[in-house]
Amino acid sequence: MNPTDMHALLQRYQRGECTPEEARVVDQWYDLLSHERAPLELTPAEQEQVRASMWQQISARTLLAEDLSPPEVGRPWYAGTWRWAAAAVLALGVGAGVQGYLGRPVAAPVATAPRQASGWQHYANTTTLPSTVRLADGTTVRVAPGGQLKYPSRFAAQHRTVYLQGEAFFEVAHDKAHPFRVYTRQVVTTVLGTSFLVQAPKNQGPVVVKVRTGRVRVQPRPDAAVAVAPAPIVVLPNQQAVYSPQRHALARQLVAEPVQVLAQSFAFDDRPVAEVLMALEKAYGVTIEFDAQALANCSVTLNLREESLYAKLDVLCKTLGASYQKTDTHILFRSSGCAAR
Repeated sequence: MNPTDMHALLQRYQRGECTPEEARVVDQWYDLLSHERAPLELTPAEQEQVRASMWQQISARTLLAEDLSPPEVGRPWYAGTWRWAAAAVLALGVGAGVQGYLGRPVAAPVATAPRQASGWQHYANTTTLPSTVRLADGTTVRVAPGGQLKYPSRFAAQHRTVYLQGEAFFEVAHDKAHPFRVYTRQVVTTVLGTSFLVQAPKNQGPVVVKVRTGRVRVQPRPDAAVAVAPAPIVVLPNQQAVYSPQRHALARQLVAEPVQVLAQSFAFDDRPVAEVLMALEKAYGVTIEFDAQALANCSVTLNLREESLYAKLDVLCKTLGASYQKTDTHILFRSSGCAAR
């Protein structure tokens, strides 16, 4: 079997289009891997590269076949994913130079795989109140009634991964070296250290990820029925990502009620309106676009005690005779300006 034929075979295996005979060929590759015998004549460094690439693919493929039920007793959580990983690694070209790979082990042992997550726990909130789950890294997850969370007693060496169904608010312990990932049936949310809310309904309703602090990356899960998946997006404080399973569309927008993320005084004594707008922008982390030239002669004396961002803007607009408009990710402030003093 030449490399081109092997590449095509592994792609068919990933799509589930193999004949039984072809599937057995790939399964034999898997069996060799599971006994820690390398089917390729690779140096130890190359073997480590294969393993590292394999585990990256495992993380992307694992949940395609998993639901939120706990792993079977006595069966490793990753047991069903090795075949996918083996196929993915070779299809990506890691072993593209291989020929005659069946039945030719090498003497050097394959490098040890990274430490796996262990002791998977399954929590279902059957109460009528939110309940907090503390994870091994110090992250806290406030699971809403009806929510389900699957998490390990010990995280893997390279990343921190949990699975969610329903709604939960995450306050993630900062760890730049180990990204934290939340899998739902539709999307994957990746963070380094932040707080955010995930709403992942059991039905085909939209999945919503709302960021309070920090930033997260949201991307749709692979879907064989979708030719071109939406690109990942980065979501900032007071923004949310909304994924529609029906339309396979991922959008970023402002949350309904932005919360204050930085301490800020809102008492202004004859201050330029541009300064007021920049103070609001800084306090809420929301971009406010305005025409600085039009506002050059505008100043106000205000004490904006209202709690919400939009209430503060309402007061400012009433004072100036201005208006504002909410867009997907920012606010447009419009004013005809002020007469020069």
